Amino acid sequence: MLNSRGAGGWLAAGALAVSTLACAITPSTTPTEPGPESLFAFTPTSIQEMPPPGATPAPNAGQQAGAFTVAVIVDQQSEPVSRPQAEQVMDEAGRFLQQLTSINLVTIDFVEDDAGGPVNDLAGRYVSSHPDALPNGLVIFSYGDGGQARVSGGYSYALPGPAGYRNGFVSPVTGEGQIYVAVVHFSHKYAPCGYGDADTVQSGTSLGGECRNQPGTACLEHNGYSICSDSLPHLYASTPAYFAASTIIHQLMHPFSPGGDGDHYSTPECNARMGYPEQFYDLQEAQYHNDLCPYVYEEFVKSYRP
Repeated sequence: MLNSRGAGGWLAAGALAVSTLACAITPSTTPTEPGPESLFAFTPTSIQEMPPPGATPAPNAGQQAGAFTVAVIVDQQSEPVSRPQAEQVMDEAGRFLQQLTSINLVTIDFVEDDAGGPVNDLAGRYVSSHPDALPNGLVIFSYGDGGQARVSGGYSYALPGPAGYRNGFVSPVTGEGQIYVAVVHFSHKYAPCGYGDADTVQSGTSLGGECRNQPGTACLEHNGYSICSDSLPHLYASTPAYFAASTIIHQLMHPFSPGGDGDHYSTPECNARMGYPEQFYDLQEAQYHNDLCPYVYEEFVKSYRP
C-alpha cells in the first residue's frame, strides 16, 4: 500500500502492508497487474499548454471529451519539480488510469508558482487566471499545508469552481461544480530504510518502524535512495516514478469513493463489497489498484457525464 499518505483533505488512517495511509474528502468553500513491459515502457509526452493570458477560450475549454484533464502546479516554496519530471510522472499516472478505467489522463498545463501561501492560495491563483479553461483536476506538487504531504505523501480535497464551471466527472461525494485537487510530495520515498528521523541515511539496516517495523532489515540503494531490501520486488519500487504516480491516482480517485476510508484496499468494507474472504490481502493487487478498492474505478467511470 502507499507509504504514509494523506492528512487534511482525505483524513483517517488505514493499515497498510508497508506503511500507513490517511485520507477523507473535505470540500473546500474557499477557492483559494501489468507486466514488466508496461511498467517500463515510458515514452515522454508533451504537456499541452492552456490558452495564453488574454485569450477567450470556450466555456470549460480545459476539459476534453472522454478524458480526465489536469493542470500541474509546482509549489516552488516547497521542492523544485522540473517540467520533464512532471511529464514523466504524469505519463506513468496516465498509464495506470487508462489500464484501470480506459479513460485517459491528459495533462493540459504546467505552471510554477513561487508566491507561496497555503495550498488553497496556489489553487486559487490558478483558478482565477484560467476561469474559462479549467481542467477536471489539479495536481499540486507541494509539501502541503503544515508539511502534511511531506510527512504523509499526499492528500486531496474538492475545490468549488467559479460560476459557470461544470466538471464532466460528477463526484458521488461532493456533487457537481467541483475541481478535484491532489496535493502530492513528489519525492516521497516508498519503504525508506536506515533514515530514522533524519533526511539522510543513518544506518545500513532499518531503524524504528521502518520496513514494516522489522528492525535490522538490510537497506539497499535503489532509484536514488535507501530502500528496504525486501521491498524491491514491489510494484511501487519498480520505476522511479511509480510511487508518485500511484499517489496521484489514489488522491484523484478519492472523491469518487463513496465509502471514504472504507474504500481503501483490503478494508473489511472493501473485502465485503468485492466478495473477498474477510482477511484477504494481496500486495501486488493492492499496489496495482493504487491502494483503492477496485470498485472505486467503476464509480469513477460512472461519474462521467459529458
